[in-house]
Amino acid sequence: MTQAARILIVALFAAALVAAFAAAPGTFDDYAFIEWAKIFNQPGSPAGYRLLAHRVHLDYPPLGVGLMWLSLRVGDVFGLSDLTAFKTSLVMFATAGALVAFGRRRAPLDALLLLLIATLYGLILGYTDVAYLPFLLIALYAAGSERFALAGLALALSAFIKWQPIILAPIFLAAAIQHAKAPLDCIRIVLPAAILVAIVLLAFGPATVTHVLFAATSDPYLGGQGVNAAWLLSDLFEVFHVGGAQLQSSGAVSILSVFSPNAAVQWAATAFRLLFYGLFIATLGIYIAGRKTRTAFLVSALSCAMVQFTWNTGVHENHLFVSFVAAFAAWQARALDDFTFAAIATIAGLNVFLFYGAGDGFNFSNFAGIDGTAFLAAAELLIYGLVVHRQLRLCLFAEAPT
Repeated sequence: MTQAARILIVALFAAALVAAFAAAPGTFDDYAFIEWAKIFNQPGSPAGYRLLAHRVHLDYPPLGVGLMWLSLRVGDVFGLSDLTAFKTSLVMFATAGALVAFGRRRAPLDALLLLLIATLYGLILGYTDVAYLPFLLIALYAAGSERFALAGLALALSAFIKWQPIILAPIFLAAAIQHAKAPLDCIRIVLPAAILVAIVLLAFGPATVTHVLFAATSDPYLGGQGVNAAWLLSDLFEVFHVGGAQLQSSGAVSILSVFSPNAAVQWAATAFRLLFYGLFIATLGIYIAGRKTRTAFLVSALSCAMVQFTWNTGVHENHLFVSFVAAFAAWQARALDDFTFAAIATIAGLNVFLFYGAGDGFNFSNFAGIDGTAFLAAAELLIYGLVVHRQLRLCLFAEAPT
């Protein structure tokens, strides 16, 4: 089959997905986003962001909310409903991500695979994570090519759209410092990102932005709908009625609050946070102490994202999207084997689908009183182990560097 035919097939798939799911209701978060954008619009940006941050429990960075607001304003010009305008902007970002992926290797298969997951997140369920997709891909590609000034700028832009990519900042900085040939190189590398950060903080108010960031990192749940180690432990607590915890009547896992009077839940939350900090530092240390190759960097970045999702508390289902994007970039660079990438892509899709179905609210999947998310959480732990094994081989052990 010719390259042109493959590209046409991908384009037709994209058109079919947009036609099929443009009117999908998304999660109930979509309607909160739309209301936030309207509040943001009342006094105008950036004062609207400060108003919004103090009116609701806002945990979204300013550029993300600004994009929601802009999509509604453009929709008004073309007479679109709020939901259609919002979903259309997500289609555009998902498509931009697919185009960036295609441009990396001129491979239609890459664009098609990325489009499938991005469609589930953005078009069907309405997650705004796809808005940072093209920028995070650019950051990973640029860092892999040692263009750290561009990488830092793209990563900072991604984090101001949704906070989750900020978990990659330490390893980007470590890689940039180690590749700098002189102190002035370090300044040149971090300057574009530093300028963007300064502009955003000055425009929207440092106190407001840091207040929102703190809110985003203070989720009061042991497992916040993310199929990880904490979620699996929540299931075990409820199956064995630890401290009186119990499953829902349907057999589904309940969300345990870290403020629960149950001492076991409080101890577990503290232990998981400490374990996350320790493992994250160890992950950085493996990269810093090991080989400084492109493949080692990409897999180490994936490992940083995976340790955050696997071991931190308050993790939500869409937070695995950062790991998926990092895994995609590593797979493109042949740093990650097909099975591990496919497993991460599958769990990223199932993770959101088992919670939300087609977007009509919570839809925990259970059969005969067994919650399917528990099996998925166990699989996620095994996949994390595969990623760590791959990082160790690339950074410290026998595998030949590339």
